[in-house]
Amino acid sequence: MDSYETIPEVIHNVCLKNPDKDAIIEGDKRVTYRDLDVSIANCAKAFNAAGVQPGDRVGLWAPNSAEWIVIALGIQSVGAALVPINTRYKPAEAAYPLQKTKAKMLFTADGFMGIEGEAVVAKIRQEGGPDIRIININGDEAKEDSLSSFLSSAESSDDDYRAHNFKDISASTLCDIMFTSGSTGKPKGVRHLHGPTVRQTFNTIEENNLTDTDRMLVINPFFHVFGYTGGWVPALFSGATVYPLPVFDVDQVLELIQDQGITYFPGPPTIFHSLLEHPRLSEYDMDSLRFSLTGSADVPVDLIQKMLDELTFDRVVQAYGMTECGTATNTVATDSPETIATTIGKASKDLEVRIVDEKNTPLAPGEKGEIVVRGYAVMDGYLDDDEATSAAIDHEGWLHTGDLGTCDEKGYFKILGRIKDMIIVGGFNVYPAEVEDIMREHPSIRDVALIGVPDDRLGEVGCAFVILREEIHPEALHRWCRENMANFKVPRYFEILDSFPLTGSNKISKLDLRQIATKKKLGT
Repeated sequence: MDSYETIPEVIHNVCLKNPDKDAIIEGDKRVTYRDLDVSIANCAKAFNAAGVQPGDRVGLWAPNSAEWIVIALGIQSVGAALVPINTRYKPAEAAYPLQKTKAKMLFTADGFMGIEGEAVVAKIRQEGGPDIRIININGDEAKEDSLSSFLSSAESSDDDYRAHNFKDISASTLCDIMFTSGSTGKPKGVRHLHGPTVRQTFNTIEENNLTDTDRMLVINPFFHVFGYTGGWVPALFSGATVYPLPVFDVDQVLELIQDQGITYFPGPPTIFHSLLEHPRLSEYDMDSLRFSLTGSADVPVDLIQKMLDELTFDRVVQAYGMTECGTATNTVATDSPETIATTIGKASKDLEVRIVDEKNTPLAPGEKGEIVVRGYAVMDGYLDDDEATSAAIDHEGWLHTGDLGTCDEKGYFKILGRIKDMIIVGGFNVYPAEVEDIMREHPSIRDVALIGVPDDRLGEVGCAFVILREEIHPEALHRWCRENMANFKVPRYFEILDSFPLTGSNKISKLDLRQIATKKKLGT
């Protein structure tokens, strides 16, 4: 399979080798690799019939499902670029990536979390943009805009779509445009090419020992790299079985693990916290669980050990990456639980990672600076934004992540948070991840997130949002912090929450936490 350089080619080859094996299981629906191959071919023919050409862009605004996978691969099979859209977006937000990419079509799942295709197209039309053809995955099959009606157009085409389309697709063909969260200004479209994506996927398979015997549960959203090129793509590349889940439900997840014998279950720490706190966890058989990759947020030290002991994973590793480069660093199973929890591992295969100062000078082990990445997996730039691309990738090819970190003498990296999240208290730099790690050692604290709020005297002070294991007065937390960290690191404010606001990719939304602090008038 290594000789293939595009996503559709690799998966077609896997389908030919494993025709009778289950590729996707979703509830009562079972899709074999033969079925998948036929479905992708029909979808590609329907795109041909719809006039979609190599280089066109097609939006996909829907939750995790077998249809999502087929549509995505159908888009890529005709040389077009997939534009995944965050399912948490409101119509006005979803309109932007479609306008920016000049999308020709939009596939939606109307009704899911407020998704409404017509509202998006109306917004685009209102702003002077063109009409975009909408296909509603959840629509009435009898209607013209339904998925079944769209696919029926393939029946009139007997062409060998692969011979027709594969010749127009190569390693340098754009496979997708994924939009960043846009926490500062408008979201930016990250350009990914087939060749680097295929190469990184095979590296993921090798590093995580993913095989055709695995059964992967994918809760991470497909519109995010963790669920897409870090989820179902490597699963299908390896001939494994994918179990897509559109929303996280603890009981459903536990039942799937037990009933389906799930072996491979990646996800952010928040998901595993929820599983571990389930009151009937001990009633479920979790022995099938083999491997988990976690990350996307700071990982408490005890979580890794609990995942090994109580969730019975054989291996748990942590990785660090971003949309602009995929996985950049990762730990391995032979690392200790403490190393896996407290570091983001070493540079991933075939990539260079280092720590630099403001002048781009490499720093010595232990010194704090920006994490930068160089290598084949770095994006092909931001869509139609040379200025932003030049700001992110310097003249030597280093991608500036905007993340603060350190690297020890053994090559293990630690992440300290975003540069923009660093808090300057009376001239002292405070790194949220450091304070959060210390606070998690308190027996009453389950999790914590630190932000900075304005202060007339010191410029900024810390505000800790805390989820508790057991009740404790904020003043007691304040006293404990004063005993366990330098005074300038001690948060001024402690806010107790039942849960954290999350982004679409299940990261803690510090933007929302700042809004909470503003509403409560914390700081001066």
